[in-house]
Amino acid sequence: MRILFFGSDTFGIPCLEILKRNYQIIGVVTAFDKPKGRGLKILPTPVKEWAQMNGIDVFQPEVFDDNFLKKVEKLSPDLIVLISYGKILPASLLNIPKIASINVHPSLLPKYRGPAPIEWTLINGETKTGITVIKMDEKIDTGEIITQKEVEILPVDNAFTLKNRLSQIASEVLIEAIEIIKKNGKTYPQTGTPSYARKLKKEDGLIKWENSSEKIHNLVRGVIIWPTAYTYIITNSTKKLIKIYKTDIGEKEGIFGNPGEIIKIENEYIEVACGNGTLKIKELQMEGRKRMKVSQFLCGYRNLLKFFI
Repeated sequence: MRILFFGSDTFGIPCLEILKRNYQIIGVVTAFDKPKGRGLKILPTPVKEWAQMNGIDVFQPEVFDDNFLKKVEKLSPDLIVLISYGKILPASLLNIPKIASINVHPSLLPKYRGPAPIEWTLINGETKTGITVIKMDEKIDTGEIITQKEVEILPVDNAFTLKNRLSQIASEVLIEAIEIIKKNGKTYPQTGTPSYARKLKKEDGLIKWENSSEKIHNLVRGVIIWPTAYTYIITNSTKKLIKIYKTDIGEKEGIFGNPGEIIKIENEYIEVACGNGTLKIKELQMEGRKRMKVSQFLCGYRNLLKFFI
């Protein structure tokens, strides 16, 4: 089977690996190289890097014009597989493959359609998620379901760990879906109430201490990749940003101080009063410094710790 792959993110790499072992990948379509990191060095997407290492042709179209559509037609794909690509494909492209165009999405569709399902699933405190493979249409994640697998979200999961685990599961579910459509198996419409997982914004990471400890803890888990949960502390009349990477719920219920007030400092954690309950901060990063555990942080900043704002 001749497969044309559309994707950009690391999430798609396990799927590429299993596709390479079982079928023929005739090309990879990915986003443009972008400046990344502190030095803003121009770097390729992880999918482009993988394709180049494996001797597979790479395409980076700005638009899906006639010229690009002719290239795809000439490739004569049996299947288009799209995973975390970042653009909606037009019908003129979706209809080219002989068999189908399919999308692997990390949620239990129709819940969490859109670009950030893993993050919003965690932010909202869900206990289960999954992988859904659909036949693509011109809308966002609305196509008929080929197959779907439910996955438990562990209490220790954050966006990093859940993304890694789902990417491995996605590769298995993808092969299952391809075998179903090869045999003209049934697809079925999405049922239930849909929801949309919009792209995260920088301000989504701001901790609002008037929220419950559980809600803040889930925010930290969900935004750890980007933008990372953050708060502020006053040092020498200067407001400093602090990023929070790891937390535990101290007390789930009750009022223990004003929201943002630091009520206990131990070697392993800083405990903060929330609107309801308390939160234990375990890993954090002062503006301009590296990420560290609380025990390291306290060596230089213990006397500054009174209140987060």
